[in-house]
Parts: sequence; C-alpha cells; structure tokens
Amino acid sequence: MASTIPHLEMHQTFGKIAISTQNAVQTISQPKADQSIEQPKATMSIERTPAQVKIDQSAGWHNMDLKSVFVRIRDAAQAGKQAVLDGIVRHAQEGDELLHIEKNKGRNLFAKQAAESVERAVIGTHYDTGSTPASQAVSYDVTPAQLQVDWQTHAPVIQAKVNAPQLTYQPGQVTISMQQYPSLAIQAVGMFVDEKG
Repeated sequence: MASTIPHLEMHQTFGKIAISTQNAVQTISQPKADQSIEQPKATMSIERTPAQVKIDQSAGWHNMDLKSVFVRIRDAAQAGKQAVLDGIVRHAQEGDELLHIEKNKGRNLFAKQAAESVERAVIGTHYDTGSTPASQAVSYDVTPAQLQVDWQTHAPVIQAKVNAPQLTYQPGQVTISMQQYPSLAIQAVGMFVDEKG
C-alpha cells in the first residue's frame, strides 16, 4: 500500500508582452530660390566735331591785282572819299589864295591854279595792287577737332523669390499586444490512497 502526502502542484505560465514600433518619418525639401538677373547694356554716345582749316590768300591775290568785285568797290569808295576830302582842302586853299590875291605880287594866280589842276587831272582811276609781304600774304586759322565720348552704365536688375522649405512628418506608432497571457494551474495531488499497491 502506497500513500502520498497530499500536496498542491502549481504550474505557472508567465505573461509576455509584444511591443512593435513604427519609426516617425520626416522629410524636408528646400526648393531653390527663383532668381532672375538682367544686365541692361551700357549706352555710349560719341559726338565728333571735325577739324576746320581756314586759309585766306586774298592778300596774295591782291598783290597781283586779282581782286574781287567787292574789294574793288571798297577800294573805289575809299579812293572817292579821299578825293572828296582832298578836293575840299584844295578848294579851301585856292579860296584863301584868291582872298589874299594882293600877296602874290604880280604873279598870275589864275594861271598857277589852272596849271595845278591840269597836273592833278588823271584819266581813269589808280588802284593800289598792294604791297603785302609774301610771309603775310597767306593767313590761316585752324580749329582742332573735338571728340566727346559719354558713357552711361545701368545697374543690374536682380529679382529673387525665396521659397519656403517643404516639411512632411508622419508620427511614429507604438503597438503593444499580449503575446502570451499569464496563467496559473493549481492541482491537488495525493488525495487518494491506493490500497492495492
């Protein structure tokens, strides 16, 4: 006859927790800035005044009695003016002589004045052909050329547009589940007696 002391047998299963995680996802993209640059062309203006040379050789031509009609008219007018002045002086002198005829002491005053008038009589007009030295017969005047260059620069035209960064965010996730539930089994052993044994 076998006997067993009654006792309790316990069988325990521990619980297990399963944890699964999903990482957060974040993306950042930075679009390039929109930029345009324009450089206007510089402007240039050139103003040129050509040189001028004026040559006057009329004095040399006058020395050869090659005068224009305008010069001859001017010379004739001057000669006529001088002749009028000389005539006024001569007539005044002749008048004074006739006024004081008694001072001539028997000389024939009328014959004397007539002879002087004949000597002064000239057929035509005498023109002075000029006596300008050869070194002064030709005159010239030089105006130098002028060149004026003007530059006008323009500042560049810059346009820039800044684009904001683009952000996307997906939060992470944690999932907790029971992989194995805990359990406790209790069993009474030795409660029966085996009389045959």
